Amino acid sequence: MHLQFARGWLELGDVQEAEAELRQIRSEFLDGAEVLEVRFQVLARRQRYAEGLELALRQIAFYPNDFRGYMNRGNALFWLDRSVEAIDSVMQVLADHPRVAALPYNLACYWMKLGSSEEAIRWLDSAIQIGQRKGVLQHALSDPDLRPIWDYIRQLEAEREES
Repeated sequence: MHLQFARGWLELGDVQEAEAELRQIRSEFLDGAEVLEVRFQVLARRQRYAEGLELALRQIAFYPNDFRGYMNRGNALFWLDRSVEAIDSVMQVLADHPRVAALPYNLACYWMKLGSSEEAIRWLDSAIQIGQRKGVLQHALSDPDLRPIWDYIRQLEAEREES
């Protein structure tokens, strides 16, 4: 129940209450995949990226077949201005999870931070093909990491509306 409550508080934007719920989880459950995921989200919201990176490494060690640990490692590295390593992290699992649109989407953000609009567009297009086009486009238009290609994204959205 504490895990569900922690998720709920995160959805409501109350990180402090989410942390309080996580502290209530018994020690034998602290390394569960879902608990680690919520703990990572709390660290990310607190902008404690170095700790998030360590937690993502635990996720990978305990759950090597779960893409979330690699994605979280990639995000933590990205936030720590280590985008090349972030790309490597996500690329390790991309082929194993071809239906997860968040992976190429994150690659678009990482490439954008490196200044490569062409690569960012390529990966965003891939995310759009995998995920729900409308949702990916809407999310991309609110993502400051992709701001340099917002005109391209608006063009895609306009094409979607015309068809």
